[in-house]
Amino acid sequence: MKKYRIIFHVDLNAFFASCEEAQNPTLKNKPIGIGKNTDRGILTTANYAARKFGVTSAMNVYEAKKRCPQLLVVPGNMALYQEYSQKFFEYLRTLTDQVEPASIDEAYLDVTEDLNGEHPLDFASRIQKDLLASLNLPVSIGIAPNRFLAKMASDMQKPLGITVLRKRDVQEKLWPMNIESMYGIGKKTVPNLKLIGIETIGDLATFKDKNKLAKFLGNQTDSFIGKSRGEGSAEVDPTRAETVQSVGNSKTFEGFLHSYDDMLKGLTKLTESVVTRLHKKAYAAKSVSVQVRYADFTQRSKQVALPQHTNDFDELLETVEHLFESLYEEKAVHLLGVSTTNLEKQEMLFKQLNIFEPKEQLEKDTHVNRVLESINKHYDKPLLKKGLKK
Repeated sequence: MKKYRIIFHVDLNAFFASCEEAQNPTLKNKPIGIGKNTDRGILTTANYAARKFGVTSAMNVYEAKKRCPQLLVVPGNMALYQEYSQKFFEYLRTLTDQVEPASIDEAYLDVTEDLNGEHPLDFASRIQKDLLASLNLPVSIGIAPNRFLAKMASDMQKPLGITVLRKRDVQEKLWPMNIESMYGIGKKTVPNLKLIGIETIGDLATFKDKNKLAKFLGNQTDSFIGKSRGEGSAEVDPTRAETVQSVGNSKTFEGFLHSYDDMLKGLTKLTESVVTRLHKKAYAAKSVSVQVRYADFTQRSKQVALPQHTNDFDELLETVEHLFESLYEEKAVHLLGVSTTNLEKQEMLFKQLNIFEPKEQLEKDTHVNRVLESINKHYDKPLLKKGLKK
């Protein structure tokens, strides 16, 4: 009989603010926001006492204090947050060696082999109590058979929630949720999906016109449809962030990037650089990842597997833009990175072509790509793109 995996998504609640409260108990139960205490300062997060007044992350301090006049604005302390994060992960690794960090304040755990007869709910409750007792940090936990459902479940009850989300619960619990609450769907994509009638996750799961969806979701269309129906990877990989063979590039922006368009321009240049290096090495890639580090030093990254190997600029840039959209937050960016992995030599791919994709056609496509790349490089901007096949 197939053994279903038991995946936890462990998510520290209002992490920066919780660290400040843990360090300074006099802040407990007071509305606090983390950021620079000027009218034009931007909050990186707010505790739940402040959120009751409508204060949110990415809100400027002036607006936040209008909503909550008693708000205490505390300057960020990354050294403190990193210290607590390290202790958080050290604790998780005492429970299982199957710990995959997702960011500074969240992780996936595969506890299938570590329960030793303990009920998953009791195991999760013990994690909550231990973290409160040892670090004074509140945490919400999602329990599910795959990573996506675990992530969605952990968001359903905050703070200090424990939520089980099984595949048989998807229609009842997941489908009625607004589409903007679906993990991975970017803020820029939501209005487009709503234009075609997708208001809820259930609407996405039952949408009939996949070609129309692909205009907005690109090569992640099948993945998002599958997730909306409760599917997803159950693989927790403690070494997922490590790359064995990759071609990538990153850039630190000392003055920070503030507009979404400037961020896309930065990603376009990074993608051009990566594609140029792939061509020089005669490689094609099957996986693409994007890394974002914000001005408050929070860091996000995401990777996706492509349907087939490619070193085509347009295909890779489309994927990069979709990945960034799912990571985007309304705050200044300090660093952007684009990386490709799961590489294969071009000549090896020729051997895998079927009768409908002769070698001559692929060589022709490669030549066209290099001509376009040369022209765009000359003018230092992506003037030309390859047309879509009819």
